[in-house]
Amino acid sequence: MNPELTIGEVARRSGMSASAIRYYESVGLVEPEGRIGGRRVYGELAVERLALIAFAKDAGFTLDEIRQLIAGFPQETSAGARWTELATAKLAELEVESQRIEVMRSALQRIMRCRCEDVDQCAHRITASRCR
Repeated sequence: MNPELTIGEVARRSGMSASAIRYYESVGLVEPEGRIGGRRVYGELAVERLALIAFAKDAGFTLDEIRQLIAGFPQETSAGARWTELATAKLAELEVESQRIEVMRSALQRIMRCRCEDVDQCAHRITASRCR
């Protein structure tokens, strides 16, 4: 393993910008192995950690949730147990969001069938349907 990767090399290998890497460093998600001549140097672990971050973001996890995955459990908690706990909560969030989307879809489909002459007539019909 090469422990002396520059931020530019880490950016190239991870597909992230150097500014994103510096941001993830500032919030404690990745860290350089040291400095040489005042410049950050990283090891392979940083490239792998950035891949983990990208994967988790693609799966819908927030940075706070990713931070919890990395450092929010007792040290002895396995990665599988960490993922399971976070994924269970995320799936519950998705179910709520899915239900909200279905309500929105239904409302939009009803709106497309609107035959009201003006917006006030729509408001009257909406009010009447909610007060039944």
